[in-house]
Amino acid sequence: MKTIRKKVAGVRFIIVFCLTGVLTSCSNEVDFGEQYKKTVYIVNSNNLLHVGEHSFETENDTIAVSVYCASSQPLTHDLQVRLKVNRHALDSLNALQLLADPGYANRVMLPDDNYQLNGEQYVTIKAGKQYGILSVPFDFSGLDPSIPYALPLSLVSNNADYDINPKLKSIVYQIEMVNRFAGNYNGSSRTSPATIVGIQPLLKALSVNKVRMPVHNLSDEDKDLLTNFMVLTVAEDNSVSISPWGIADVTDLGGSKYDPVTQTFELYYQFTDASAKRQTVHSVIRNIDAPPTEEDEL
Repeated sequence: MKTIRKKVAGVRFIIVFCLTGVLTSCSNEVDFGEQYKKTVYIVNSNNLLHVGEHSFETENDTIAVSVYCASSQPLTHDLQVRLKVNRHALDSLNALQLLADPGYANRVMLPDDNYQLNGEQYVTIKAGKQYGILSVPFDFSGLDPSIPYALPLSLVSNNADYDINPKLKSIVYQIEMVNRFAGNYNGSSRTSPATIVGIQPLLKALSVNKVRMPVHNLSDEDKDLLTNFMVLTVAEDNSVSISPWGIADVTDLGGSKYDPVTQTFELYYQFTDASAKRQTVHSVIRNIDAPPTEEDEL
């Protein structure tokens, strides 16, 4: 009798074990479906302002704005998202930034003639994907490179009525034109054997081979001070010519050059200082992002 009971108990154990295994196996294969609402937003729009670098050497350039659909499962059908140019987003950015920083320079609307957007603007996020890209062709010719031009865009709707993230629905895309010579530099500016000042000028790209630079140790913060800047033009042989920007009183003395290996400018020029005294300047500046040389490592 005890033997029969043991056999029955063993059979029950086996049945329970098998059922447990089956249930566990089934639970591992359960498809719980979408775990949260699909939400659409513009990538890089968390601060509203996004600065995109574009080279003067690039032909047929475009502004690329990425639209993302956040979801726990891939899209099963193509999603079409509509956008529009939204000048209100640009006005809001300028107003908010000016409150936080009185020295803020307003971003300026990219002129209609310098970009191509015809009719309604749509981004298609393909089935199985999570993002799509709106490409806006633009042309920088005829514009002032010192002005921070921007294109503001906002999400309007989508053909699946998915939620649009209200905090990430707009972007103000600022176009920052660059070339091989633009960037932050560090070095010295000498007006006499005994008068040397350290300088950290920002060189702003004006064209493929031109950059704007502050004169000597003058400020590069006041953008309305046309007497504070000069233009460096780099020739194919890396010789550099210097000319005034705006109404600056600057004279090229010749002999200036650019070293493409160390990314260093050596400049010779004259300018009139605030006391109306003519100063002769010898400056040596190097791009702070230049790769290290053997001399740097010694």
